[in-house]
Amino acid sequence: MNARRFAECILTLGLRFRFSVTSWGRSAKHNQAEGGLAGSFHLDFRAVDVLLDPMTDKASLVIRAEQMGLLVVDEGDHLHIQPRF
Repeated sequence: MNARRFAECILTLGLRFRFSVTSWGRSAKHNQAEGGLAGSFHLDFRAVDVLLDPMTDKASLVIRAEQMGLLVVDEGDHLHIQPRF
């Protein structure tokens, strides 16, 4: 999935589910400072970290994202979303 298609998927999710994006594309230096992996999808704008609004149904968002070909990783304090491998 290219960066444009990924962005379209995130926009589609954002229109249905309420969340705030806390990280999207990153420079290599920023990614390293955040503890990101060398091959992180953040480096080419194909990963986002989001905080869900309190009333957002996490399970429904995960199901919809997976239907769109995305992988959602619950990292405890936020969700990481990227294309499925």
